[in-house]
This record gives sequence, structure tokens and C-alpha cells, in this order.
Amino acid sequence: MSVRVLIVDDHAAMRHSLAQALEAQADVQVVGQAADGETAIQLAGELEPDVVVMDVVMPCLSGIDATRRLLREHPAIIVIGLSVHDCAIYAVRMLRAGARAYVLKDGGTEELARALQAACKGRTYVSSGIEGFGC
Repeated sequence: MSVRVLIVDDHAAMRHSLAQALEAQADVQVVGQAADGETAIQLAGELEPDVVVMDVVMPCLSGIDATRRLLREHPAIIVIGLSVHDCAIYAVRMLRAGARAYVLKDGGTEELARALQAACKGRTYVSSGIEGFGC
């Protein structure tokens, strides 16, 4: 059975790159892409993904706020936070919002695949490159 994924990032090149990398996984189907949190919430209702890969920092509605709203409406969806920020405060805020994983964008597609596998098995995953609270 294939894991249905919605990718949310305000940068089109990042969305495209993530979609290609995830589609290369045998058990992953990218069902949609969104450039902002509002669209992500709308598409989640329409597309019914299993997993949403959510950029943490986006204009208008942050990934943290979008995750809170998304999970209120669709609590069965798994959210994986994705960010360039290696400061622990972002990871903590994303996890408190309900995300099951926090992955750094520079971790590569292999790390995203590991996070996806862990999250789908009910485990929390956080990139090893996260810095302490001194940010």
C-alpha cells in the first residue's frame, strides 16, 4: 500500500525537488502540492493524504499554525515539519503543534525518507543537526 503525501512549501523548486525524491520511493505517491498553509488545509480535505510534508516558515500562515489547524480538522494525518532552521525552538514548536517529525532541508532526501518511515510507524523523528535553545 502506498503512502499518500501532500507537499507544502512556498518555494516551487523545493516542492518539485521533494516530489521527485519522494516519488522515487517505491511506496510513496505524491498526491498534491501547496505553496501556503491555507491551500494545504484546503487540499488536505480534498485529497485525503496520509502525510503532509510541511515547510515551517511560510508567509501569511506559518507551517506551525497550519499544522495546528490541519490536525484539528484532520487528526489522522501525519505531519512532517521541514525547515532550514536548525534551532531547537522551531522543532519544539512544530512538534507541539502536532507534527510527528522535524527534518532539516539540508538533511537530504534520505533523511526525509527515514523521517517518513518513522512517522508512519508512529515514532517521532528529529534531525540530528538541531542546535540547542541558544538561538
